[in-house]
Amino acid sequence: MHVVIRADGGPEIGYGHLVRSNALAEEILSREHKASIATTTPRPAESMFPDASEIIELPSRSDPDPFIDQLGPVQPDIVFTDAYPVDTEYQRAIRSEVPLAVLQDDARHAVCADVFVNGNLYASDISYEFVGQRPELCLGTEYVLLRSEVREYITSDAPFRKNPEQALVVMGGSDIANMTPTVIRAFDGFDLRVDAIVGPGVPKSQAEEVRSIAEAVEADVQVLRNPDDLVERMFRADFAVSTASSITYELLGLGTPIISIPVVDNQDLIANALRNRSTATVLERGAGKEEFCRAAREYGSSPDLRRKRQEIGQQLVDGQSTERTCSEILSVVENGG
Repeated sequence: MHVVIRADGGPEIGYGHLVRSNALAEEILSREHKASIATTTPRPAESMFPDASEIIELPSRSDPDPFIDQLGPVQPDIVFTDAYPVDTEYQRAIRSEVPLAVLQDDARHAVCADVFVNGNLYASDISYEFVGQRPELCLGTEYVLLRSEVREYITSDAPFRKNPEQALVVMGGSDIANMTPTVIRAFDGFDLRVDAIVGPGVPKSQAEEVRSIAEAVEADVQVLRNPDDLVERMFRADFAVSTASSITYELLGLGTPIISIPVVDNQDLIANALRNRSTATVLERGAGKEEFCRAAREYGSSPDLRRKRQEIGQQLVDGQSTERTCSEILSVVENGG
């Protein structure tokens, strides 16, 4: 079976769509099927997806015609899309040629698809509009797309220390709000080892600022650019500071308590869901050093809170969600569309 994945990502628009689409590609390939990636951001895609995935470069994010032109020569069995510009008409154009699975984080577009995926905490709380036959629905964290290395750690017992020893700062592949310096300053004077992650899309000047601040504070801060062992560091951390983005679900599954902050509009839904379910400590957008410091001290002084958050996270996100989602998508073809 041949699946074409339509996704974009990079320094300017973030890496979240590529990360979770890569999780699907890994699972497709593990089942000995073929995966191709149609994207307007070929270089970030090449760095993210498995080598076995063919990259198809597109000239436009929002115009479906170049993509539709590729479907004839490529001849996929089904298309999966994870890109905000893939609106209702774009979906309709694809579905007129081939079965379609759509991942969408909200109800911004009416959905025209055979399978609809929203793996977010709040997915079942939203009212959606569908065009044509109602798709198979994959809603909630049972269908969140997680990378294979994350799923491997989810099956292990998450570590727990009464007194925290290490924290993690991971503000996205591009840190588009430049929050890492603020968070590092908040750890000044803490008796912790802090891993501050600089993502692949962070500009050199911004990374240098992070390193300069890490050297200036009275805390054991290690700055790491896109480390190969990031998932292990996430798993080992006593708590993490992150954006309210797709990495939230990796941290929940790993059992890592979270201090979360939304930095762009489309992260507000995740932040609100975390807050409403008491699943993380959620700060308001624009929070500064003092707010991060108070949140970190609360985790440091309350092992019961960290244990509770660890247990809730692992209940919400299991290690089978990617396999479950992939099976639902492939079943459209296996059952004759």
